[in-house]
Amino acid sequence: MHVDLALFEGDTLLDRGCFTVGPDKAEVPFSLFNASHQLGSDSADVVLSGFPGHIDLKRIALDMPIHESLDWESIDLGRYTVAFWCRLEA
Repeated sequence: MHVDLALFEGDTLLDRGCFTVGPDKAEVPFSLFNASHQLGSDSADVVLSGFPGHIDLKRIALDMPIHESLDWESIDLGRYTVAFWCRLEA
């Protein structure tokens, strides 16, 4: 599953990138955090961590179902928002 992921503070885009989740655990560095990911049987385990001190987030664990997004999906985290778009690859 291919994931486009973005972190916002309010309407301000802080960071954006993409990765492909596979059966092997992997880590992708973004500008402001790291995204580790691994495909499970029916979901992807995605963990965002390593945020700098000026961003008051510690660790975000997402149990992301394997699916094809119809539009951007988002998770509200107070003043921050994690947005993502999932695509299944053939």
